[in-house]
Amino acid sequence: MRSPLAVFPLGVALLLLTAAALPAPSRGEWAPVADTNDLVIRQVGQFALLVYGLAHHRDLAFAGVVRGQTQDAVGGGTNYRLIVAAARPSDGTTAKYDCLVWGVPGSRSDTWKLRRFRKLAGY
Repeated sequence: MRSPLAVFPLGVALLLLTAAALPAPSRGEWAPVADTNDLVIRQVGQFALLVYGLAHHRDLAFAGVVRGQTQDAVGGGTNYRLIVAAARPSDGTTAKYDCLVWGVPGSRSDTWKLRRFRKLAGY
């Protein structure tokens, strides 16, 4: 009869080979937003503009979402990478902003987070 300790290295080797053969967990791929006029996409863009405006004392009016992408976030929720068009009511100039927002659709607004908001060069 074999000792359990003699079988242990064989079991560990088999476990490592099995784990190496499994596909690596994939991170969420960015998918293009099909409809930038979708209610949720527009609300995410407005949220980004509102939070940025309040934090930086900027008066910006939401003009629309130009384009965007979504990604299933690690740990839950959704990442939204949007290009948002906004205008300054004071002089009417418009600009485009790159923003990254994390949130769970249907959840309270205080759980959403603005991760990035920056003006695109040339606009």
